[in-house]
Amino acid sequence: MDETLQNGVRYDARHAAAYSAKIRALIPGYELLHQLSTELLLATLPASARVLVAGSGTGEELLRYAAAAPGWQLSGIEPSADMNALAQARCEEAGLLDRVQLLPGKVSEQPLPAASFDAATSLLVLHFLPDDGSKAAYLQTLAAALRPGGVLLLADLGGERGEAGFEQLFEAWYQQQCRSQTRRDRVELDFAHLRQHVYPLSAARRAELLQQAGLVPGPEYWRAFGLAALLARKA
Repeated sequence: MDETLQNGVRYDARHAAAYSAKIRALIPGYELLHQLSTELLLATLPASARVLVAGSGTGEELLRYAAAAPGWQLSGIEPSADMNALAQARCEEAGLLDRVQLLPGKVSEQPLPAASFDAATSLLVLHFLPDDGSKAAYLQTLAAALRPGGVLLLADLGGERGEAGFEQLFEAWYQQQCRSQTRRDRVELDFAHLRQHVYPLSAARRAELLQQAGLVPGPEYWRAFGLAALLARKA
Protein backbone atom coordinates (compact mmCIF):
# COMPACT_ATOMS: atom_id res chain seq x y z
CA MET A 1 0.00 0.00 0.00
CA ASP A 2 1.22 3.51 -0.81
CA GLU A 3 2.18 4.95 2.58
CA THR A 4 1.39 8.49 1.40
CA LEU A 5 -2.27 7.50 0.96
CA GLN A 6 -4.26 7.70 4.21
CA ASN A 7 -8.05 7.66 4.55
CA GLY A 8 -8.40 8.38 0.87
CA VAL A 9 -6.12 11.43 0.96
CA ARG A 10 -2.59 11.57 -0.45
CA TYR A 11 -0.11 13.21 1.93
CA ASP A 12 3.01 13.39 -0.24
CA ALA A 13 5.37 16.39 -0.35
CA ARG A 14 3.23 18.39 -2.79
CA HIS A 15 0.03 17.89 -0.80
CA ALA A 16 1.79 18.54 2.50
CA ALA A 17 3.01 21.92 1.25
CA ALA A 18 -0.53 22.91 0.18
CA TYR A 19 -2.21 21.57 3.30
CA SER A 20 -2.18 24.77 5.37
CA ALA A 21 -4.18 26.78 2.84
CA LYS A 22 -6.41 23.83 2.00
CA ILE A 23 -7.54 23.08 5.54
CA ARG A 24 -8.21 26.75 6.32
CA ALA A 25 -10.50 26.99 3.31
CA LEU A 26 -12.32 23.73 4.10
CA ILE A 27 -12.95 24.05 7.85
CA PRO A 28 -15.12 27.02 8.85
CA GLY A 29 -13.59 28.63 11.93
CA TYR A 30 -10.30 26.71 11.62
CA GLU A 31 -8.24 29.66 12.83
CA LEU A 32 -10.58 30.26 15.76
CA LEU A 33 -10.43 26.59 16.76
CA HIS A 34 -6.66 26.84 17.10
CA GLN A 35 -6.75 30.19 18.87
CA LEU A 36 -9.26 28.93 21.42
CA SER A 37 -7.37 25.65 21.90
CA THR A 38 -4.21 27.61 22.65
CA GLU A 39 -6.00 29.90 25.10
CA LEU A 40 -7.66 26.97 26.85
CA LEU A 41 -4.34 25.20 27.32
CA LEU A 42 -2.73 28.40 28.61
CA ALA A 43 -5.53 28.78 31.15
CA THR A 44 -5.27 25.14 32.24
CA LEU A 45 -1.62 24.07 32.22
CA PRO A 46 1.43 25.01 34.27
CA ALA A 47 4.31 26.97 32.75
CA SER A 48 6.45 23.84 32.38
CA ALA A 49 3.84 21.51 30.89
CA ARG A 50 4.42 18.64 28.48
CA VAL A 51 1.94 18.62 25.60
CA LEU A 52 1.28 15.85 23.07
CA VAL A 53 -0.16 16.78 19.67
CA ALA A 54 -1.83 13.88 17.87
CA GLY A 55 -1.87 14.33 14.10
CA SER A 56 0.67 17.16 14.23
CA GLY A 57 0.71 17.55 10.44
CA THR A 58 2.86 20.40 9.19
CA GLY A 59 3.48 21.74 12.72
CA GLU A 60 0.64 24.26 12.99
CA GLU A 61 -0.22 23.48 16.61
CA LEU A 62 3.37 22.89 17.66
CA LEU A 63 4.41 26.33 16.47
CA ARG A 64 1.42 28.01 18.10
CA TYR A 65 1.92 26.36 21.47
CA ALA A 66 5.67 26.94 21.44
CA ALA A 67 5.18 30.65 20.77
CA ALA A 68 2.47 31.00 23.43
CA ALA A 69 4.27 29.10 26.21
CA PRO A 70 8.11 29.19 26.11
CA GLY A 71 8.34 26.68 28.97
CA TRP A 72 6.32 23.89 27.38
CA GLN A 73 7.90 20.73 25.97
CA LEU A 74 6.02 19.52 22.89
CA SER A 75 5.72 16.17 21.12
CA GLY A 76 3.93 15.65 17.83
CA ILE A 77 2.81 12.37 16.25
CA GLU A 78 2.19 12.27 12.51
CA PRO A 79 1.98 9.24 10.16
CA SER A 80 2.93 11.17 7.00
CA ALA A 81 6.69 11.38 6.50
CA ASP A 82 6.31 14.38 4.20
CA MET A 83 4.17 16.24 6.73
CA ASN A 84 6.69 15.44 9.45
CA ALA A 85 9.54 16.69 7.27
CA LEU A 86 7.77 19.99 6.71
CA ALA A 87 7.02 20.32 10.43
CA GLN A 88 10.68 19.57 11.19
CA ALA A 89 11.82 22.32 8.81
CA ARG A 90 9.38 24.83 10.26
CA CYS A 91 10.40 24.05 13.84
CA GLU A 92 14.08 24.23 12.93
CA GLU A 93 13.56 27.62 11.26
CA ALA A 94 11.81 28.84 14.41
CA GLY A 95 14.62 27.55 16.62
CA LEU A 96 12.41 25.10 18.45
CA LEU A 97 14.11 21.74 18.00
CA ASP A 98 15.26 21.73 21.64
CA ARG A 99 11.60 21.86 22.74
CA VAL A 100 9.82 19.89 20.03
CA GLN A 101 9.96 16.14 19.40
CA LEU A 102 8.45 14.76 16.19
CA LEU A 103 7.36 11.12 16.20
CA PRO A 104 6.51 9.18 13.02
CA GLY A 105 3.60 6.76 12.78
CA LYS A 106 0.07 6.35 14.07
CA VAL A 107 -0.95 7.24 17.61
CA SER A 108 -2.17 3.77 18.53
CA GLU A 109 1.19 2.30 17.41
CA GLN A 110 3.34 4.61 19.52
CA PRO A 111 5.08 3.32 22.68
CA LEU A 112 4.40 6.58 24.51
CA PRO A 113 5.68 6.89 28.08
CA ALA A 114 2.80 6.30 30.49
CA ALA A 115 1.33 9.19 32.45
CA SER A 116 3.94 11.65 31.20
CA PHE A 117 1.94 14.43 29.51
CA ASP A 118 -0.08 17.22 31.10
CA ALA A 119 -2.23 17.59 27.99
CA ALA A 120 -2.90 16.08 24.59
CA THR A 121 -4.68 17.55 21.62
CA SER A 122 -6.55 15.72 18.87
CA LEU A 123 -7.95 18.34 16.51
CA LEU A 124 -9.76 16.98 13.45
CA VAL A 125 -8.26 13.49 13.68
CA LEU A 126 -10.64 11.10 15.47
CA HIS A 127 -13.36 11.31 12.83
CA PHE A 128 -11.02 9.68 10.29
CA LEU A 129 -10.96 6.46 12.33
CA PRO A 130 -13.83 3.97 12.00
CA ASP A 131 -15.67 2.87 15.12
CA ASP A 132 -14.44 -0.71 14.78
CA GLY A 133 -12.05 -0.55 17.72
CA SER A 134 -9.79 2.01 16.02
CA LYS A 135 -11.34 5.00 17.76
CA ALA A 136 -11.25 3.21 21.12
CA ALA A 137 -7.57 2.23 20.72
CA TYR A 138 -6.67 5.78 19.70
CA LEU A 139 -8.35 7.37 22.73
CA GLN A 140 -6.96 4.74 25.10
CA THR A 141 -3.41 5.43 23.85
CA LEU A 142 -3.83 9.16 24.42
CA ALA A 143 -5.39 8.63 27.85
CA ALA A 144 -2.58 6.30 28.93
CA ALA A 145 -0.02 8.99 28.04
CA LEU A 146 -1.76 11.59 30.22
CA ARG A 147 -0.98 12.19 33.85
CA PRO A 148 -3.92 11.88 36.28
CA GLY A 149 -5.97 15.04 35.84
CA GLY A 150 -4.40 15.69 32.45
CA VAL A 151 -6.57 17.20 29.73
CA LEU A 152 -7.45 16.20 26.18
CA LEU A 153 -8.71 18.71 23.63
CA LEU A 154 -10.79 16.79 21.11
CA ALA A 155 -12.29 18.24 17.92
CA ASP A 156 -14.06 16.25 15.26
CA LEU A 157 -17.22 15.90 13.19
CA GLY A 158 -20.09 14.69 15.32
CA GLY A 159 -23.58 13.35 14.74
CA GLU A 160 -25.21 10.39 13.05
CA ARG A 161 -25.44 10.09 9.29
CA GLY A 162 -29.04 10.03 8.15
CA GLU A 163 -30.24 11.92 11.22
CA ALA A 164 -32.05 15.12 10.20
CA GLY A 165 -29.95 17.53 12.24
CA PHE A 166 -26.65 16.06 11.06
CA GLU A 167 -27.69 16.12 7.41
CA GLN A 168 -28.94 19.71 7.67
CA LEU A 169 -25.62 20.94 9.04
CA PHE A 170 -23.61 18.85 6.58
CA GLU A 171 -25.60 20.29 3.67
CA ALA A 172 -25.12 23.82 4.98
CA TRP A 173 -21.38 23.20 5.15
CA TYR A 174 -21.41 21.89 1.58
CA GLN A 175 -23.36 24.91 0.34
CA GLN A 176 -20.99 27.27 2.18
CA GLN A 177 -18.05 25.64 0.40
CA CYS A 178 -19.78 25.87 -2.98
CA ARG A 179 -20.26 29.61 -2.49
CA SER A 180 -16.80 30.34 -1.07
CA GLN A 181 -14.55 28.17 -3.28
CA THR A 182 -13.65 28.94 -6.87
CA ARG A 183 -13.34 25.28 -7.94
CA ARG A 184 -16.67 23.45 -7.70
CA ASP A 185 -15.01 20.21 -8.81
CA ARG A 186 -12.69 20.35 -5.79
CA VAL A 187 -15.62 20.92 -3.45
CA GLU A 188 -17.28 17.83 -4.89
CA LEU A 189 -14.10 15.82 -4.32
CA ASP A 190 -13.76 17.12 -0.76
CA PHE A 191 -17.29 16.19 0.18
CA ALA A 192 -17.12 12.82 -1.54
CA HIS A 193 -14.08 12.21 0.68
CA LEU A 194 -15.94 13.40 3.79
CA ARG A 195 -18.84 11.08 3.02
CA GLN A 196 -16.61 8.06 2.36
CA HIS A 197 -13.68 8.42 4.75
CA VAL A 198 -15.04 10.30 7.78
CA TYR A 199 -16.82 8.45 10.58
CA PRO A 200 -18.74 10.86 12.85
CA LEU A 201 -19.98 9.84 16.29
CA SER A 202 -23.07 10.76 18.21
CA ALA A 203 -22.43 12.70 21.40
CA ALA A 204 -23.53 9.68 23.44
CA ARG A 205 -21.15 7.30 21.65
CA ARG A 206 -18.26 9.73 21.92
CA ALA A 207 -18.89 10.10 25.65
CA GLU A 208 -18.99 6.31 25.98
CA LEU A 209 -15.63 5.89 24.23
CA LEU A 210 -14.05 8.65 26.31
CA GLN A 211 -15.27 7.08 29.53
CA GLN A 212 -14.01 3.65 28.47
CA ALA A 213 -10.58 5.23 28.00
CA GLY A 214 -10.70 6.74 31.48
CA LEU A 215 -11.53 10.25 30.29
CA VAL A 216 -14.31 12.42 31.67
CA PRO A 217 -16.05 14.49 28.96
CA GLY A 218 -16.21 18.20 29.73
CA PRO A 219 -17.54 21.36 28.08
CA GLU A 220 -17.50 22.26 24.41
CA TYR A 221 -15.50 25.35 23.50
CA TRP A 222 -15.87 25.59 19.69
CA ARG A 223 -18.48 24.62 17.11
CA ALA A 224 -18.88 25.07 13.35
CA PHE A 225 -21.75 23.26 11.64
CA GLY A 226 -21.34 19.64 12.80
CA LEU A 227 -17.72 20.10 13.87
CA ALA A 228 -17.13 20.66 17.58
CA ALA A 229 -14.33 20.73 20.14
CA LEU A 230 -14.50 19.75 23.79
CA LEU A 231 -12.24 19.43 26.78
CA ALA A 232 -11.97 16.04 28.52
CA ARG A 233 -9.97 15.22 31.64
CA LYS A 234 -8.27 12.02 32.74
CA ALA A 235 -9.95 10.62 35.81
